[in-house]
Amino acid sequence: MKLTKFAHACVRLEKDGRVLLVDPGSFSEDAAFEKADAILVTHEHQDHLDVDRVSALDVPVYTNAGVAAQLTALGDRVHVVEGGQSFEAAGFSISAYGKDHAVILPELGVPCENIGFLIEDAVYHPGDSFTQPDREVHTNLVPISGPWFSLAPAVEYARSVKAQQTVGIHNALLSEVGLGMMKHWITEAGGRPYHGLTSGQSLDLS
Repeated sequence: MKLTKFAHACVRLEKDGRVLLVDPGSFSEDAAFEKADAILVTHEHQDHLDVDRVSALDVPVYTNAGVAAQLTALGDRVHVVEGGQSFEAAGFSISAYGKDHAVILPELGVPCENIGFLIEDAVYHPGDSFTQPDREVHTNLVPISGPWFSLAPAVEYARSVKAQQTVGIHNALLSEVGLGMMKHWITEAGGRPYHGLTSGQSLDLS
């Protein structure tokens, strides 16, 4: 299986000639959308969901009820899933985890629904949360920037999820200095190999 990172929190997974696209948002390059066979969306914020470009693809979308409410024009192409459910999309086996986006400010409460996706029991994408899968994974996608967390929770999350390696995502807000700082701390304190992929870079997960 091949993983390719695109801008911010978007990743593509390829296996047996099929393409699964996760969290294609407003920062995502057009190339991320090419030849996608199915789409997973963790939550409704525009940096994870570009409604127009997702709607332009004639492929199934698997997501939560909040996102589905923005994609009603797609009809039965949209499949609502919840944490605890497992399903198949484009030949990939997927399990869903959690239900809430992380709190940004206490007075605002939970901003929206959020589900994490474990793909092929190997790659875990948490969306905007630190929800943990219930098993060891090969590659944990670790958010490294955002208004809803700081360095310490990101490092603790990288430590807590049992994974062979980590890949930084959710990084559009960081400068080169910030990217380097997060790589240092997650590598040194997280205790697992860390990949700070640039947009378009890939990893072979076989």
